[in-house]
Amino acid sequence: MGALIIFGVISVTWGVVGLILTVVPTVWVAFVQKTMNNPGQRFWLTQGMLLMGLVLIIGTAPFQGFWLWVGCGVIMVLKACLLLGSSVAFRDRLTTLATSWPMWVYRVSGIVILGLAVLLAADIILYA
Repeated sequence: MGALIIFGVISVTWGVVGLILTVVPTVWVAFVQKTMNNPGQRFWLTQGMLLMGLVLIIGTAPFQGFWLWVGCGVIMVLKACLLLGSSVAFRDRLTTLATSWPMWVYRVSGIVILGLAVLLAADIILYA
């Protein structure tokens, strides 16, 4: 039951992020800029990414598509470690790069994240 709740929270989080990226990507761009400039918010965001990534790596072994979830978890952990350990100049360049893409890139990535959220929810339902 606990795994259902934890993976459900991850799936809902991905769904909300994907929906925001698809519908109003400018809100996401503003959030990223604000979060990367505030050390406290950046710390808690990266800690959340680390926790979700580790949960995906460790807890998805019995799932049907565990290789996909382990891959997503590894990417989340690496991204969080990169954001935690990077210099200010590197973070500024990364933020500038990530917020200067055309809007269709954000929308496509939002659709992909929504797809991952639905797949994770389906995998949870099949496992439970």
